[in-house]
Amino acid sequence: MCLRAPLCAPYKRAVTSPLAVVCDFDGTATLLDIGDEISKRLGGAAQWKAASARFHRGDLTTRGIIEAIYTHVVAPESEVRAFAVQAARLRPGFSELIAACRERGAPFYLASGGLRQYIEAVLEKHLPPELRDWVRLRANEGIFGPGGLRVGFPGDEESRRAGCEVCGSCKRVSVAEARRGGAAFVIGIGDGFADRCLVQCADRTFAREGSYLHRYCVERALPHTPFTALHDAAEAVRSFQASGLTA
Repeated sequence: MCLRAPLCAPYKRAVTSPLAVVCDFDGTATLLDIGDEISKRLGGAAQWKAASARFHRGDLTTRGIIEAIYTHVVAPESEVRAFAVQAARLRPGFSELIAACRERGAPFYLASGGLRQYIEAVLEKHLPPELRDWVRLRANEGIFGPGGLRVGFPGDEESRRAGCEVCGSCKRVSVAEARRGGAAFVIGIGDGFADRCLVQCADRTFAREGSYLHRYCVERALPHTPFTALHDAAEAVRSFQASGLTA
């Protein structure tokens, strides 16, 4: 599993499949947005609220809000990882979704604007090794220091080449990687503002019910499947028909 180098070199296991899944992490794979919870608990709710307000006013890009919510977090990496493990609950059906991908040889990309360290800790705690090994993690990097938690964006250059200058870690990069690997049909799963980029290039979209992405799809009459659990997404993987490219 590519946990140490987000948006890294091609995956070591050679897998060719007409189907791939690109799934968001915070609020999609998990019930809570773990990045927000880290910011509120370890950096202060007031700072998180102020940064969120700036984002909703349009003063911050997606990359900007990711940087801003962590500026007051001075906890060491070990504390951040431990808190994430304690706070995280995987969304029902998430493990089933990865298992379905593994069973049919479909790559599973966990594409996130969150930090590699806390995502890695949650996966290690809550997934069995055979499922963790199937996840291709694409995330940002936490840079821990006495001056506060900073964010590195290993995928920024590739995101910009893909046409996105605001995410810092655009999910269309994972979709493009999946297609280069042979996937003719990509299922995208998400909930947030940054997942707008995902819905624009996936072949089928699952949007968490009541989320920003759900409202975005409804307002623009974009085809999507609302979800509260991920069992239907797992079934879409299992029932995928390569001949008609439908899921």
